[in-house]
Amino acid sequence: MPALLLLLLWCAQALAPNKAPLKTNVAGKYFVDATCIDCDTCRWMAPEIFGRAEGKSCVVKQPASPEQEELATRAAVACPTGSIRARGNPPKVEFPELVDERFPNVYHCGFHSPKSFGATPYLVSRGGRVIMIDSPRFNSKFANRIEREFGAPEFLLLTHIDDVADHAKWKERFPEMKRVIHEAEVRGPDKWPYIETRDVEIQLSDEDSDIAPGVSAIHVPGHSRGHLAFLVETDGDNVLFTGDHLALSARLGRLDGFARYGWDVGKQADSIAKLKDLDFLHILPGHGRRISFSSADKRRAAVEEAARLFREDPYGRKSVATPLWKTPDLVAET
Repeated sequence: MPALLLLLLWCAQALAPNKAPLKTNVAGKYFVDATCIDCDTCRWMAPEIFGRAEGKSCVVKQPASPEQEELATRAAVACPTGSIRARGNPPKVEFPELVDERFPNVYHCGFHSPKSFGATPYLVSRGGRVIMIDSPRFNSKFANRIEREFGAPEFLLLTHIDDVADHAKWKERFPEMKRVIHEAEVRGPDKWPYIETRDVEIQLSDEDSDIAPGVSAIHVPGHSRGHLAFLVETDGDNVLFTGDHLALSARLGRLDGFARYGWDVGKQADSIAKLKDLDFLHILPGHGRRISFSSADKRRAAVEEAARLFREDPYGRKSVATPLWKTPDLVAET
């Protein structure tokens, strides 16, 4: 028993520094600890509260209202590594959360997974059909809430191998659900990300495909060989779920494809250009930030420009943009 106690004490001491507040946080109830993986989730969810310094997120301003405290708490629940902490009792929050009234059938699942480096998972509920896009971190209470409020998901659409996360656990919870992935993303657990996908029910080829009424899979190779985007009709504006293919870059302040993490820059530039004539006004990515367009012409021009810049300057080395995240006054950004 003494040996076990010593082991437990050693573990507590070893882990404690990682759970201590980062020195870059402003003082107050909420803080980020050293387990942060810099995924940007909290910074886009609550940009007035969370910023970035020394390669990690931090609290740059403590919540000043119940609404801001709710935002901070939502970010804490969504955080894939549980790196956001609160002293005292935070408010109760629940997911899924409606994303935007302009596309009223689309919900943010929260519960981002560390297995996908915090990729954003979504849920669409329309016409009696429930669809999930990329896998949330599995949580049984959250799964029960989805079933209770929306019904059992019919599909889990997987944009690419990096963001499959807990897809097998969701399949176990909802056995009638069909998972969709491109065949080029299928692999066994012996290859990155060491997650079995050979049993995914629907494995698509390079041809664009209709998954269900109002739901289409678009093959967009580049970030990965079999990357998919999903075009979804809603009761408002149409939405394009882009995974890691295209998003608003917080670093560059413009649409980007994050070439440093990709497979083939040229193919990805072609795939970005392919999107310009699709019928959508909103991009909801897995990584990166959402962006909306006021018209089809604005969308077309922005996507064309994104494809051109990605081809000419894929790593953003010529960019002089100021990052979209905030930095605390007490720390010089490195």
